[in-house]
Amino acid sequence: MMKRLFHIVLVLLLLSACGSREAQRMHHLLQLIDSQNKCDTVFRSDSIQRLLVDYYDSHGTANEKMLAYYLLGRACQDTHDYPYALNSFQMAANQADTSGTECNYALLSRVYAQMSDVFYKQNLIEEDLYYNNLATQYAWKAKDTLAALLNMAGNIAAYQRTGKPDSALYICEHTSRLARKYGYKNLSSGLLGGAISMLVEKDSLRKAKTFMDLYESESGYFDKNHDIEKGREIYYYTKGRYYLAKEKYDSAEFFFRKELREGKDFNNQNAASKGLALLYQKTHRPDSAAKYALYSYEMNDSVYAHMATQEVERMKAMYDYSHYQESARLANEKSEKMRNRLILTGFGVLSIIAITFIVIRKERKKRLAALHHYHQSVAELAKAQLEVGGLRSHAMNIEAALSKALDNIEDLNDYTSELNLLIAKKEKDLEALRSDIEKFRSKDAKEKEFAETRLKDSEIYQAFDKLATKGILPSAEEWQQMYMMVIDFFPSFYQFISSKKYALNEKEFNTCILIRLHFRPKDICNLLGVSSAYITKIRNTMMKKLFDVEGTSKQLDEKLLSL
Repeated sequence: MMKRLFHIVLVLLLLSACGSREAQRMHHLLQLIDSQNKCDTVFRSDSIQRLLVDYYDSHGTANEKMLAYYLLGRACQDTHDYPYALNSFQMAANQADTSGTECNYALLSRVYAQMSDVFYKQNLIEEDLYYNNLATQYAWKAKDTLAALLNMAGNIAAYQRTGKPDSALYICEHTSRLARKYGYKNLSSGLLGGAISMLVEKDSLRKAKTFMDLYESESGYFDKNHDIEKGREIYYYTKGRYYLAKEKYDSAEFFFRKELREGKDFNNQNAASKGLALLYQKTHRPDSAAKYALYSYEMNDSVYAHMATQEVERMKAMYDYSHYQESARLANEKSEKMRNRLILTGFGVLSIIAITFIVIRKERKKRLAALHHYHQSVAELAKAQLEVGGLRSHAMNIEAALSKALDNIEDLNDYTSELNLLIAKKEKDLEALRSDIEKFRSKDAKEKEFAETRLKDSEIYQAFDKLATKGILPSAEEWQQMYMMVIDFFPSFYQFISSKKYALNEKEFNTCILIRLHFRPKDICNLLGVSSAYITKIRNTMMKKLFDVEGTSKQLDEKLLSL
């Protein structure tokens, strides 16, 4: 008894040790991915994040669960899967235990900030402001002053986009004052960049100049030559507008041209050309004003096209998100109804399946038997056609020999009669086989509508194509396979050319087939082993045989291809 108890305790200890190692490994992985995220790593895949979510769904603390879902949302955001990113961020927020003392409010603030960013990019400003305010609230609660200030500053662009410049200006100045109060001088001055343009628009030039001096001296965005860092060249437009309002036209032109020269993106080129157009309009230089107005107009076209593309992408992403939510709700309802319905109807469904299976199996056997009979008939028809063609050619040779051998004419006539009887018998067999095949086709629900498309994919067609290129004559077996394909793909055409009343010989019959299959005259010569003159001659004579009219070889080709 003691020995058995010892074994149980040992197994429990081993399982505990394995579980502990797994937990430690997943914890290290979670911290590693979080560190990469904090370093602004762009995630190309979400596989590791999904692994973390799968593990922490049933393990770990509320903060670890929140972090796992947050990192999954960040990965989805980087791969532009915005609906799943929003869903992951919402799941992360749901894991937060805000009633407990251990809640990671700083992480919760980051979660809401990312949701705000997604909604801003989708141009859903109300949702953006709502989640940005939540991000600010939890950043203050986490005593993360810098994050709180940055989140507050995020509302500036949102208010500008909704056409509320007064609200945007208030947030800008208020956040700047708070940043200076908490010792973030660079941030405080940097935030004034957005306020300057709004003040210039409002013609508050004195205040705008004060903010410009602070922005240029304390933001850290300017080098020793007073040039702003790359990506912020739009400030030159604001400064140019300031000097334009002050009627210092040389200074205004200097900054507009500086922006035009250094800012190469849509916004800078458009703003600079617009500024120069306004400047030349004020200084009464209509030609120059028209030039830059036209350039601004062209840039606006490009900007609007670019914005339209982005808007379509945003709308599609949010449609996908809404569709995802609605699909999830409907799926839950459907699942509940289906579960109840399956309990009531399961036996009936299984019975129907069993009966259907038996019926299908019987029909399949019949169908396979009929299909086998059809293919067998096609093969026999092709073989018989090959024999008839040979007999017809032989009969024609005999008839030609009659004129050269008058002394043996009686024997030759007897032999010719026998050949004609044999041909007649074979043709009777052909008619019976054709009738048999047509009966099968009349029962076949799927007519081969795509014969032309399938033609060049068939093995025998490709084999003939290669033989024609090499100038090699096909064997009797290959001709039989070709007949089988034509019978299967082009039954009406085959019925027409093989009708006994036309009495085509073997080369004429084969020529008709090769023309119908789009082979060139040169290829036909190679496949039949004859000269081009011979082919031209029989093509001219076949027009009369087949269609009872005189015509050219080109007209023959057109008629055969139309069958």
